[in-house]
Amino acid sequence: MTALQAYPTDAPQLASAPVALVGPDHLAGGLLRSLTRSFRGHYSWGVVTTFVLGGASFGVLPLLRWTQHFHKFVRLERQQLWHLAEWIRLQTAHPEAATLPDETNKLRWRGGIAATAVVWIAALVCVLAAELFVRGNGGSSPVQSLISWTYGHRFATGKTRPDLFGVWTLCLFAAYAFHWLHVQLHAADVRRFVEKFNRVAEWEGVAPLTPPRVGIGLQPLWLIGAAGLIAAGALWGLPLMLAGAVQRRYISRTSSRLRVQAAERVRTILLLRRPVMRVPPFARVDILCRTERCRASIPALANFCPRCGARAGTVVTDVA
Repeated sequence: MTALQAYPTDAPQLASAPVALVGPDHLAGGLLRSLTRSFRGHYSWGVVTTFVLGGASFGVLPLLRWTQHFHKFVRLERQQLWHLAEWIRLQTAHPEAATLPDETNKLRWRGGIAATAVVWIAALVCVLAAELFVRGNGGSSPVQSLISWTYGHRFATGKTRPDLFGVWTLCLFAAYAFHWLHVQLHAADVRRFVEKFNRVAEWEGVAPLTPPRVGIGLQPLWLIGAAGLIAAGALWGLPLMLAGAVQRRYISRTSSRLRVQAAERVRTILLLRRPVMRVPPFARVDILCRTERCRASIPALANFCPRCGARAGTVVTDVA
């Protein structure tokens, strides 16, 4: 008896049934893992860290670190959205899907705005350094002079410098205003990408993504931090806290929620596009002994007949 003869009578119909040989979509798997990564607590500072380090560094340190963090995050987010757009382009025939990867090129790092913010900080450092080390500080230590020119402007007597206090306030106010603007413009770029993605998603029959919005940063804890800095004489505390709030909100909440929604849409499209695999059932069949006078039933996986000891011609493992 051959292997084919070991099937039941309905085996030919079962064997002729179409079987979808669909392998795993490794690109989709990598995309889902990438989109669901959490960046909560990364590439941004909390309100306490901002308040302490911002105040201790006279307002200079937060902008320098936030600029570096935001640069890294924009590059990472752009890469993830490009992979999403490229996968969508390969899955759908929508006319706009072909140009969706090009839309990610508009999610660029605005180096001009970032450089402008850093230039304001550099100008402030140069002015204060010139006053401290070139013109002298009247016998006071550098730290005492800085405090009297900045936080102590309203309290110190005789050693105040209204001109330096004005430069300190103006430079930091402008620097953090530019950083706040940078985050807002990036969120607007992502919204335009989402709008184009939603047109393709609706054509595919899946729910659209929620466009990212970060607001202007009026959050209670951050406003309390701004009030504390303003009370200490740092009028730039308001744009500092607003910029920190929008960056923190966008990276930890808005962008994270957007990418999770995109991962859900990818999974939905996978379920709609890829057919369900049809696998024949396991054929557990006893084989008859080849000896004409015996013809006993040989159990599954047995190599010899239990009645006459003759070797079995075909075992069930050759069939299943």
